[in-house]
Amino acid sequence: LEVLRWAREQGCGWDEWTCANAARRGHLAVLKYARQHGCPWDANTTSFAAREGHLPLLQWARAQGCPWNEDTCSSAAMGGHLPVLQWAWEEGCPWDYMTCYYAARDGKDEILEWSTQHG
Repeated sequence: LEVLRWAREQGCGWDEWTCANAARRGHLAVLKYARQHGCPWDANTTSFAAREGHLPLLQWARAQGCPWNEDTCSSAAMGGHLPVLQWAWEEGCPWDYMTCYYAARDGKDEILEWSTQHG
């Protein structure tokens, strides 16, 4: 967080990838700072959080209005994070065939079984 603050003080720019990469690494404090200071975000933020299994970060981002799409669910499946996928599904996150595809491709049998029962 201190490095990001310093970079911003030096005039370093940021964009949607700043938030997405903070989410991928699970850095909620960095994400909060970025958003509080006007950094934009997009559905990559929720997808990266889901793929890495950062459920509390994903929940915070959604509570703040961060967009999501089918990639959020397929990313949770790709990462093998069934609790993340279940939460996203319960919250109405859209999904498509890629959720089952990644579960099958990567041998995530529990996720594949759950996905076929709920999709």
